[in-house]
Amino acid sequence: MAHLNVCSYLSGRTNVEVDVKSFDELKSIAEKTNSAILFWQIFMSQMALKFWMREYKDVVELSEKHSEKHPSSQQKRVLNVVRTLFEGVAYLNLARDTKQAKWKILGEKAVTWMSQLESMSKWNFENKSKLLQAELHYLEGDLESAEAFYKASIKSAHEHKFIHEEALACELYGIFCIENHVADEGTKQLHIALDKYKQWGAMKKADQLQLFIDLVNPTYFGRLKLV
Repeated sequence: MAHLNVCSYLSGRTNVEVDVKSFDELKSIAEKTNSAILFWQIFMSQMALKFWMREYKDVVELSEKHSEKHPSSQQKRVLNVVRTLFEGVAYLNLARDTKQAKWKILGEKAVTWMSQLESMSKWNFENKSKLLQAELHYLEGDLESAEAFYKASIKSAHEHKFIHEEALACELYGIFCIENHVADEGTKQLHIALDKYKQWGAMKKADQLQLFIDLVNPTYFGRLKLV
């Protein structure tokens, strides 16, 4: 149910044919049944919503609150992969934005663990590992390495059929390009990401990215002045 809640939101659909409960309703059920699995699904669904909308501070706050109430167990190690990706991207972006060392330290831990997972299964984890390494290189000012790892992540995600993570890598690479004054390539990558998100069915995410593209596109402001 929590997964359906996320899918409905990201797809922009409200007329689903199943009973989609709110997070508050799901939390009530989890508390009554003392279901650790349901608590985890609720947490990951809420984190996913914040992550895909690039609300990184909220991602971190959700993670901290969940860890306080529900310390991670060994049984959840595999499930923690997605959490590590979300947190890693969030930490490294916050480190760039705030210049606070604590976020870099946490981001580096995410990079290290994902690199270890990549050595175990290149198919499942290579694109995630390369993306986190790209974000870390960007944070450290090594733009050449960052670009190489963004491209490697995109290539890996494409080859391994992770269309949503290919979209993510294109989006982050596009933002990287725009922030480093390579607007044409950045806009190109953002449009590729937009198309991939639509293929994934995440129309609400696509709408959010389209707004961002409009904001960074100088011709958009030119059109506004003409209206």
